Amino acid sequence: MARQDDEYDKYRVDCTSDDFLQNLTPDQRMHIERHTNYASYSAGHVFYSPGEQSDQLLIIRQGRVRLYKLSPEGRALTLFVLEPQAIFGETALAESWQHDCFAEAMSECVVGTISRLSLRELLWNDSAIALRLMDIMGQRLRTLEQKLADIAFKSVPQRLATVFLSLADCQPQQVTPQKPPAVIRYTHQQLAEMIGSYRETVTKVVTEFREAGLIHVDEESIYLTDIVQLRYLAGR
Repeated sequence: MARQDDEYDKYRVDCTSDDFLQNLTPDQRMHIERHTNYASYSAGHVFYSPGEQSDQLLIIRQGRVRLYKLSPEGRALTLFVLEPQAIFGETALAESWQHDCFAEAMSECVVGTISRLSLRELLWNDSAIALRLMDIMGQRLRTLEQKLADIAFKSVPQRLATVFLSLADCQPQQVTPQKPPAVIRYTHQQLAEMIGSYRETVTKVVTEFREAGLIHVDEESIYLTDIVQLRYLAGR
């Protein structure tokens, strides 16, 4: 039992690695807010598409946004699911860069925009903000490299266990053995697009996970009830 408790302890700290405002001072946050214009968007809104140019960095205040690519056959591969305080559209830094993926609201969102001119001013005047942006871009590159390796070398159950653990890391929650970590419930199609698989395959694996006691699913959430086995499957 002690080992299981230790595994749950690893989920007591919220995931904030993609939080643009992490470790910034109140004055720095206020300075960013002064340069940010917010608006509300419905689920399904597309912020940009491949080949488009933009002169704005975007930051999520509320809701979730996914970045994804489409194959010529129309299959989607989700690169990132972004939570509040995450940024996207970093191509705004350079005038000649084009977006290479889609950015779509997964839920009702409040998203802010920072113009290229304001962004450059922020980065030029405050090295801490510039370093935070560089840190996020480096983390995302490592995440993409790991996703590529997972798709190439891991089975679907291993990839699904990995994505469940990663999503649970990023949910603000108090975790105990009596209240296991939870993931906002996604459709099987959305999960398939996160791991580069097919909906039918994900449905089969989710059923196997439930029958084996690894997860519990209700109308709102997926609860990770056997952290030890999920981490073993994921290789974490």
